[in-house]
Amino acid sequence: MSWLPDPLHPGVVHFVVALSFLALFFELITLHPKARQLAPVVPILLLLAAGAAVAAVLSGQAAHDEAVIPPAAKALMEQHEELGEKVMVGLIVLAVLRLVLWRLERLAFWVRAVWLLLLLAAAAAVGYNSKLGGELVFKHGVGTQLTLKSPPSIGQGEHVEHE
Repeated sequence: MSWLPDPLHPGVVHFVVALSFLALFFELITLHPKARQLAPVVPILLLLAAGAAVAAVLSGQAAHDEAVIPPAAKALMEQHEELGEKVMVGLIVLAVLRLVLWRLERLAFWVRAVWLLLLLAAAAAVGYNSKLGGELVFKHGVGTQLTLKSPPSIGQGEHVEHE
């Protein structure tokens, strides 16, 4: 028995969402002078979000191999995969950039404004991609037992009822 969730992808993507939005939240909090001591939390959250994004992309690729994609969901799946890869790269770049910016004591107003816009865009992209993933699952049934390539076997004496 494994301690990892099965399927892994849905469990991992929630970390990307939560950590990305937490990073944005803490970045906004540190705008207040009395909360500046919280600044080191932001690069840590972004590094964790970037790591979770890598795990989400890898687990998503593995989940794709296990699932049957209905024809109506193929374009949506492709969009979800492409955006997921872009979000992963973006979070990695933002994490590295934030580590560099963290080492600087004072940031010019325009640098801080551009940084906040980039972080907001990343959080929005994460949110939008999670919406796409939700549509794949709840609208098209991707990743559910109905669309898995190897359905669970039915034990002896059990039967399946059809509606």
